[in-house]
Amino acid sequence: MIIIIFIIRPMSLRMTPQRHAVLTLINGSARHWDAEAISRALQKNDQRIGIATIYRTLSVLEEAGLIAAVVIGQRKHYERIDKPHHDHMVCEACGRIEEFFHQDIETLQHDIAKRHGFCIQGHSLVIFGLCRQCQ
Repeated sequence: MIIIIFIIRPMSLRMTPQRHAVLTLINGSARHWDAEAISRALQKNDQRIGIATIYRTLSVLEEAGLIAAVVIGQRKHYERIDKPHHDHMVCEACGRIEEFFHQDIETLQHDIAKRHGFCIQGHSLVIFGLCRQCQ
């Protein structure tokens, strides 16, 4: 009898004070954060972390699977990893990001992929327009 053992080593990630501060900020809210917003929020809490460190920290945390990123326009925004799948609507006037989920959209995407012989590994849907307040 042959026994095969798989050993999975977690990515070794040193939790520096800067990483902890950024992770705590993102995980403590439901909003979408870009690096500049994180910098401003941390400064309000008297936590001075350079913007270059914030960008590096976000990259490391995303790579480690501790936060999720979505590209909206030309900028990455980060959010908690524990949210269920959703898509985004972005107001081009005020920048507000609203999350939504609609099963019909998900079904259509899978049907289209199947017709094209495409295996979906993931997707990101971002709709741009004007929110109710800015219309």
